[in-house]
Amino acid sequence: MAKKIVPILIICALLGIVASLISGLEGKATTNPGEDAIDFELKDVNGNMYKLSDFKGQTVVLNFFATWCQPCIDEAPELEAFAQEYKGAQLLIIAKGESKKRMEKYISETNSKLLYLLDTKEEISKKYGVIGQPDTIIINKEGVIVERFTGPTKKTELIKLIEEKASL
Repeated sequence: MAKKIVPILIICALLGIVASLISGLEGKATTNPGEDAIDFELKDVNGNMYKLSDFKGQTVVLNFFATWCQPCIDEAPELEAFAQEYKGAQLLIIAKGESKKRMEKYISETNSKLLYLLDTKEEISKKYGVIGQPDTIIINKEGVIVERFTGPTKKTELIKLIEEKASL
């Protein structure tokens, strides 16, 4: 009898692991439109500390980014233009899994003017359920998530979304 139970338990355990992996890969976010944004605290490459709650009363755009992510690199000039031209929202780039040294090199090579916050251990990315990148989250002035999408965006699309969903 015990010989039959052991293989059944192993199969059940394996099925549980597979089901867990599949549900994690479905891209289910822990923070969705209509939910309050999770506050966090991260340093930039200069060691300055930033909290999401520091921007309460402002529309905030979180963009999860990685230097090895080609869609992130392709999107970067659009985000630079957005940050320079659109003053209706604060853009925070969350450098997902990136070291300070790697981000300093990227910023220097690209002459980027964006605010990069280091999520080196991906703790914030995990809290927000970010699996891929770029992942963008728009938060209104009350601290509520109003839009979330994965994949690169254009400056004009981002402005349109902010004005439609965050300016209500």
